Amino acid sequence: MPNFRCVCVSPRALRCLLSGQDAAFPLRPLALAVMLAAFPLAGLAADAPADVGAPADAANANKAMPQLQEVEVSASSGRSAITMAPVQSELDVTQPTSIIGLDWISNHEPPTSDYAQIAAMAPSVTSISPAGPGLGEAKQVTMRGFNDNQYNVTYDGIPFGDTNDFSHHTSSYFPAKMIGQVAVDRGPGGASTIGEATFGGTIALRSKDPLDDFEVIPTQTFGSYSTTLSHLEFNSGRMDGFGGGKLIASAQYYDSDTFRSDSGVHRKTAYIKYVQPVGTDTEITVLSNYNDIKFNNPDKTTLTQAQINMLGRDFGLNHDQFSTDCTCYNHQTKQTDMEYLGIKSTLTPDWTLDNKTYTYYYNNDSNEAPTIGTNASKTDMGGVLKVNRYRAYGDVLTLTRSMANGELRFGGWYETQKNERYQIALDYTLGGIHDVKAGKPDSNSYKYNMDDWLRTTQLYAEYAWKANDALTVTPGIKGLQFQRSIEAPINQTTKTPLYYDQTWRKALGYLAANYLVTSEWSVYAQAAQGFLAPNLNQFYVPNPAENKASPQQTMNYQFGAVYKTERFSADADVFYIDYKNFPLSSVDPVTKDPIFALARGARMYGVEAEATYYFGAGVSAFANFSTIDAQFKRSSLDLPNVPDGTVALGLSYEDNGLFGSIASKYVGEQKVYNSGFNPDDATTVTALGKSDGFWQTALSLGYGRNIDDSFIKSYKFRLQVENLFNAHHQVADSIKNGSIYYLVLPGRNWYASVSLGLW
Repeated sequence: MPNFRCVCVSPRALRCLLSGQDAAFPLRPLALAVMLAAFPLAGLAADAPADVGAPADAANANKAMPQLQEVEVSASSGRSAITMAPVQSELDVTQPTSIIGLDWISNHEPPTSDYAQIAAMAPSVTSISPAGPGLGEAKQVTMRGFNDNQYNVTYDGIPFGDTNDFSHHTSSYFPAKMIGQVAVDRGPGGASTIGEATFGGTIALRSKDPLDDFEVIPTQTFGSYSTTLSHLEFNSGRMDGFGGGKLIASAQYYDSDTFRSDSGVHRKTAYIKYVQPVGTDTEITVLSNYNDIKFNNPDKTTLTQAQINMLGRDFGLNHDQFSTDCTCYNHQTKQTDMEYLGIKSTLTPDWTLDNKTYTYYYNNDSNEAPTIGTNASKTDMGGVLKVNRYRAYGDVLTLTRSMANGELRFGGWYETQKNERYQIALDYTLGGIHDVKAGKPDSNSYKYNMDDWLRTTQLYAEYAWKANDALTVTPGIKGLQFQRSIEAPINQTTKTPLYYDQTWRKALGYLAANYLVTSEWSVYAQAAQGFLAPNLNQFYVPNPAENKASPQQTMNYQFGAVYKTERFSADADVFYIDYKNFPLSSVDPVTKDPIFALARGARMYGVEAEATYYFGAGVSAFANFSTIDAQFKRSSLDLPNVPDGTVALGLSYEDNGLFGSIASKYVGEQKVYNSGFNPDDATTVTALGKSDGFWQTALSLGYGRNIDDSFIKSYKFRLQVENLFNAHHQVADSIKNGSIYYLVLPGRNWYASVSLGLW
């Protein structure tokens, strides 16, 4: 991204003027890809308009990281396709990458957003929020068809996620006001890309940086579902008495009833980041983020069509204590935190060091799965208390040596997680006590009780060889080691004791090249291996040593081009992924036990592109799309819950303090199959369901001004409307007992905000 201060008042892009009604896929993606790829060759870009800024330094592959500082109101100067693009790539990339900047996040996403809502603006990324934007856990957050536990999510380069299956909780860590940038890397990256799921891609979040000047910024938001969000941000500015140190601290509280009935959420968040220069060659960063969340969680996370017709699209919970859908039996509390100490230092003219030592924590106490009937009585109301908590400690180290013909990078990542998991059966009729069998008051009521550990080590080396001024070739190698250990007096599924550990190791190779055709146009290619250790569920069997679960592995091939001028910015790519050992999990409809299947092979391929064109006078247009073909090799069945493509279209405007956008995102058709089908045998599919592709449109409008000679430095008003045309969509999620279960998307919802810059 260009080195400019991201403005909280800049454009948004339109998501299509199409009506938002269900429609057949409206574009021919391959033809559009060819057209976009040909733009640089056709010399489409015209002379830059008068109000664009100076060209970016395209040739600087090692440019400094831009400061992610949110300015409430800024002059509308230097507009161009580069500064106004909601998503864009960079000329020096070696894999498809979409960067979503702070101006887009702060002006054109709902203030309640989570990272998945933001990332969904990129091609090949989808996210469904049944409760409303950021008001509950997002579902079906996919990238090129990879599920949430098959790619990395990082925060300032630190991977985080659940120890059991590498999944993430989209609304549990970093709300939008604590995010300065989202980069969607669609591919395994290079050898220096770290994380448990290095093959599916990376959603890389960056924290906001402190402002250079003292400022206090209060923000108040009101919106649909009785939503209120209060946010207060404090910036110390550069403190000369502390050697130029800078501090940003913020506190946020939001409360919402959410789209689903009686499914309210209450969240408190605190964030602090301090950056301290030490001399001229070293910078120390300390960051902490804390969340406390309470919410009612519907047991019916998905609904059949019959339930939707009978209960309504927004059904979640009720207050009937004789119903299993009562809020009194379906509620959760969560606490999360992340802290790190980072050091960046130029050790010598040739050597630099970047190190982060960190910890993060997740705790979830969930009252769920209510039933009528307990061990004490067939008429008592029963349920489950599920506890899942883990603490991770780790370190990320990178050493870089600048050399005459390139740059050598090597380093490593180590992390250890301890995870405590248990479920206890409850009898609510008897006061919520542990459910024990009659006549056996001393027996425990654990459904499972286990501690598990995950220890991950990754060491890497890569060399960015500058063959000449235009060509950079980067080979690399990475060594992985995953070790799982479990101590389970009562193991999940088997209910028997298990004390076991297993280790997986793998060496992975990478090769990438980037060629700068001109100062405005580059092409790149990548071949990379991916690896993911098996899920903890491989231990949910009587003898894990005999379990045939295998690590997931991929071979990825990608080719793309990036073109950037002040008038026009675009990139496009093609990809092919050869996937071995694709895992599936479902629930047996009779026993309710988990079922695990392993497809011996799958393949994915497709085309992706994104572009922004600046017309001048503050007006720009953008578009992106992807087409995805994902099938199991042996059966030729489409992968379940994988959309066949995405499209986004938009227009945006910014001038004289006024900004706005209208934008539409299309998510393609997807299929679901009956539980327990064999992905290698098409004849085992006894039930098939699908959901058609759909459009959703968003509108953003805002106005802001700076004020001279006042303690109120600036003000800004903003209105965000999601699902502008109130389209009623539902997405097939699974099939159980022959019935299709759907995720129901909210109707039209809105959020109005006012913020001030003080002192």
